[in-house]
Amino acid sequence: MKNFLVGVVAVLVIAVAVLFFLHFKYHKQLDTISEKVVRQDTMAKRPLRIAYVDLDSIQEKYEYYREKMTEFERKKETADRDLNSSFQKIENERVAFVQRGNAITQVEAEAFQRDYTRKMQNLENQKRTVESQIQTDGIRTMDELRKRINDFLEVYNKEKNYSYIFSYSTGLNVLFYKDTANNITNEVVRGLNDAYKKTKK
Repeated sequence: MKNFLVGVVAVLVIAVAVLFFLHFKYHKQLDTISEKVVRQDTMAKRPLRIAYVDLDSIQEKYEYYREKMTEFERKKETADRDLNSSFQKIENERVAFVQRGNAITQVEAEAFQRDYTRKMQNLENQKRTVESQIQTDGIRTMDELRKRINDFLEVYNKEKNYSYIFSYSTGLNVLFYKDTANNITNEVVRGLNDAYKKTKK
């Protein structure tokens, strides 16, 4: 047992000696790497610069967004018109059937009720499908808008060197204070519209 403890102590002493050796050998290399990382950090090279973009103005002035919203509204109006037209047709059939009055047999009434219920359920399913499609199109449009803005700002910021560019909107206000001197919205809108015009040629 005594020999076993001596062996364990010897192994521990050797392990500690190896750790000390490695620590002092690589300590200078770690300091050098740490200095390089700090020097290469962009924040160490330049002062903190912050700007913001007014999303309400982008929605108002960015041609791509306005065209997409016009197209979106046109699709929505067409879908509403088609659904209302289908509903009116079913409703006219119901009114015409009811006007027959006492001439309607029990069998005809039951058959009409089944047919009417089926048509109304189909119309409701069609309405849900259209609403879902409109919602999907809206999400896709907003994702594309966000991507276009981000792509533009990435290129734009190579020259401007902002540390952060925030978005501002009256509906989703996360900035408590904004100095309008840091508002780059007009430059962003101009750049986005120029880029969009190039894609249309």
